[in-house]
Amino acid sequence: MKPVFIILIISAFYLIGCSPGMTFEEQIINDLSTKLPTGTCDGYPKGTKISNIKVGEIVDIGMDGMTDVSYTLTYEINGVKKDTSSAMLYIKRGSKYVLAVMGCDSDVTND
Repeated sequence: MKPVFIILIISAFYLIGCSPGMTFEEQIINDLSTKLPTGTCDGYPKGTKISNIKVGEIVDIGMDGMTDVSYTLTYEINGVKKDTSSAMLYIKRGSKYVLAVMGCDSDVTND
């Protein structure tokens, strides 16, 4: 029984350590679906429902690792659904991207 337990522990560490994590596109979708509903972005009050997120163009703009990302999504406020599109700015730091500008009147980048 002991060797099986050791194999399970080693397998778990291997799977956790070798999983690739989120792709950049998954990070973008996560940022939109978690940050917009917080109420810190003008036009999206707290509790806004975000759906139908589609990531558009991802363009490296060549300035200090800056990357422009366009998107479309559907948001719902008090039962009224609307479609919108905008863009966000990310900065690449090493192999990771950090959200710099959300693309709304009051940016939510101070996480």
